[in-house]
Amino acid sequence: MCAGRHPRGGRWERWDTSSSGSRTSCWASSRRYGRMRDPLEKHRTEGRGQRNHRGRRGAAMNERKCPFLETKTVTFCKAYPVKMIPLDRMSSLNCLCTTHNYDECSLYGEVNRPDKGLENVRGFQLKPEYYYHPKHLWVAPSTDDEGNARVGIDDFAARLIGRIDRTSVPAAEMPMKENGVCFLLHSGQRTARLVAPANGTIKTVNPAMTADPSILNRDPYSDGWIFTMRLKGDALNGLYHGNVARKWYESEVERLQRAFASDLGMTETDGGEAQTDISGRLNEAQWGTVVRQFLG
Repeated sequence: MCAGRHPRGGRWERWDTSSSGSRTSCWASSRRYGRMRDPLEKHRTEGRGQRNHRGRRGAAMNERKCPFLETKTVTFCKAYPVKMIPLDRMSSLNCLCTTHNYDECSLYGEVNRPDKGLENVRGFQLKPEYYYHPKHLWVAPSTDDEGNARVGIDDFAARLIGRIDRTSVPAAEMPMKENGVCFLLHSGQRTARLVAPANGTIKTVNPAMTADPSILNRDPYSDGWIFTMRLKGDALNGLYHGNVARKWYESEVERLQRAFASDLGMTETDGGEAQTDISGRLNEAQWGTVVRQFLG
């Protein structure tokens, strides 16, 4: 391909030559035919016209956007451990955030209540001074008598079960055997069976919890205690405490992630943090499998 000048003074825009050197095609000169007939010129001039038109309307001259750019409004929870996660990805359609029951959300309660010495472990709350049973029960010995202790469920269990609306708890003075079924927590038509964390005898049942079971979701480590029991023997020695409890708790979160990914074919977390509504993402069979695996 060559470019040169027309014999009469016009400018050749382009010509193609064959291997023998003879001209095979050409575009006419601007002097002879007025305007170039470059096939690309039409698109270039149209582009200039469009830019000029936008300029006359007052838009920025260099305003260009990728056709794949999409802009939308995202609703997200500021209390959620991973920021800017859309609400519909971290909660079920019936989430508490958009209802008058928002104060029952564990995250809302965590942020809105005074500091109670809780630690965040991969998105779940842990009370470090308590003792923990492997089935996600906590035991808090009395400061006056270590033989007596309060018992409750941890944040992991509360969020796995879902919104708790009914309870079935043992009566006072009933003997309990460690790892034997001790009480039931109900969430709609779902029922979770939880075990006794140690050998002993039931002393009292929390009246506030029986009157309003949702307190187990709002404040599982304090006002949401379930019962007190008289511990038998060295019950605390077999429970997790301190840094050991912290490491165990983190390993349970990782085990939950693996259960979602391998057994349920789902992704439970975003950015390594726990989802706010776990139970709402599971059907009946999946929920039963996870609850039995971690709490039963």
